[in-house]
Amino acid sequence: MNNTDKLGTVIKSDVLVLGAGGAGMCAALKAKESNVDVLLIDKCGIGWNGQVPIGGGILAYVYPEYAKKWAENVTRQSNFFNNQDWTFAFGNYMHKSTMDLAAMGLTFLKNKGDINILNWGPNIYVTLFDAPKSLVALKKTAKARGVKMMDKIYAIDLLKNDGRVVGAVGLGLVDGKTYLFNAKAVIIATGNCGYMHEKTYSSVLGEGPAMGYRAGAQLVNAEFGSSYVWGIKTLGKELMGIHFYLYLENARGEKIMGKHYPELMVGKHSVYTFDPRVIDAMQKEVKAGLGPIYLNLMGLSDAEVAGLAEDRVEGLTQLMANDTMKLLREKAGINPSKERMEMWARYLYGGGGLRIDINGKTTLDGLYAAGSASSNSWSGGGGGQGGLGVQSAAVTGFVAGENAAKYAGENSRLDINVEQAKGMIDRVLNPMKHKGDVDAAEVAYRVHEAVVPMKYNRQREASRMKEALGIVQDARNKLSRVQPRDFHDLARYHSADSMVIAAEFTYSAALMREESRAGHFREDFPQRDDKNWFKWITIEQRDGAPLLATLPVPVENYRWKP
Repeated sequence: MNNTDKLGTVIKSDVLVLGAGGAGMCAALKAKESNVDVLLIDKCGIGWNGQVPIGGGILAYVYPEYAKKWAENVTRQSNFFNNQDWTFAFGNYMHKSTMDLAAMGLTFLKNKGDINILNWGPNIYVTLFDAPKSLVALKKTAKARGVKMMDKIYAIDLLKNDGRVVGAVGLGLVDGKTYLFNAKAVIIATGNCGYMHEKTYSSVLGEGPAMGYRAGAQLVNAEFGSSYVWGIKTLGKELMGIHFYLYLENARGEKIMGKHYPELMVGKHSVYTFDPRVIDAMQKEVKAGLGPIYLNLMGLSDAEVAGLAEDRVEGLTQLMANDTMKLLREKAGINPSKERMEMWARYLYGGGGLRIDINGKTTLDGLYAAGSASSNSWSGGGGGQGGLGVQSAAVTGFVAGENAAKYAGENSRLDINVEQAKGMIDRVLNPMKHKGDVDAAEVAYRVHEAVVPMKYNRQREASRMKEALGIVQDARNKLSRVQPRDFHDLARYHSADSMVIAAEFTYSAALMREESRAGHFREDFPQRDDKNWFKWITIEQRDGAPLLATLPVPVENYRWKP
């Protein structure tokens, strides 16, 4: 007899999607096309959550006839370190993904009734969409098509039976209930880890990869993906714009980009807030004693300042947080044309995702992943341009949704294992028995001290990374003194635990990779080492501890060879 009802509220579906951001919403919509029962849950308010609504509203695009060449270019830019199967599939899916999003309700920039594709550089194409209203539009379509939704539900761990993922444990943040979700297939689409450091991405805290790891799924490439952006210090957020880099100067008033990257001063370039060249130039100037770095727009007219940002289009909502100059004037009382503004480099997010195959499946049966909670290695350090993050969320979401629905249609439901569920719930609720005087926020701040400083996480070196790991261990020790008093506190505890896991995995993999490649730079190993390190690093749980191993890049099976 199954007594799961005594453990909590049991809810069944064919496909369970964890996380209702861009990737999760796309996964749910695509799964529903197969006429299966789809349930979408999120810890926040569905429609206003995730990273897409507060992004720049840019969607990368590749013309179908150019897709093969695009994939080859990414492959060569990555020095063949990418997963070419995924790169090829991604390039070929972009046109269909864009059309699907339009059909699902997204508002795009149009020209004579057709989606307007903009050329932002040599073979770089994008379109613009209404980012702030994007998930509200997709939510409306999803509800109309029969996707069921529950928000303010905090999913923490996956349920398994006979080696297969069969659901998840969740906490009701409003009703205080414990939920047991039972599904034929589960999709994790909860994002990577922003460590609660970037204001606008504060809900992305690494829970998905962490729960996948605890269930036995592999993670991959945790040492890559740590991203810094540059922005105005007063605002505490990134600077949205593609030409502001031309006006960055050091404390002496000297323009900095021409000193370090003279090629950017010739011709027209789109340099985004995540461009590592700007971060590199800023860091070099500060290390040389020439900081702080300023943005100097003095003397420019309002029209000239506006021309430095992304294209702005009537009819597309512009979230104030993305219009940095408007935000400066209206919220900070600063006229950007009349005073220099101090800049800073800000840590955005990082951490490796769940390893997925070409169908979005993880290394566990019944479990799929999408968006930045997954890692398909399509880039490998190549293909940098605006809008790829959103497009990747959409494509991986569509792929995972389609294949999870297919899996659900081909496999019968397995019941929840009562003993495993009881043990899982005990683990989830056990922190409420703690005695201590530490707030979960203190743990998060301690993790910040390990992952945010560039001396640890950008200019990496063995002794400094070990020092950072010591800080992370101290954060873990503090967790045992966090005493949650309600489910909100308990969710914050588990989020802090996920942040600790993400930081541990990033530094452990970064220490293991003794070379420099893509976004991973080692001062003590400054060169790329294809002889010893032309392989990906995987992480999975063995005997209660993380096991790091290597997986050779299977370039012999790919289209393009070095």
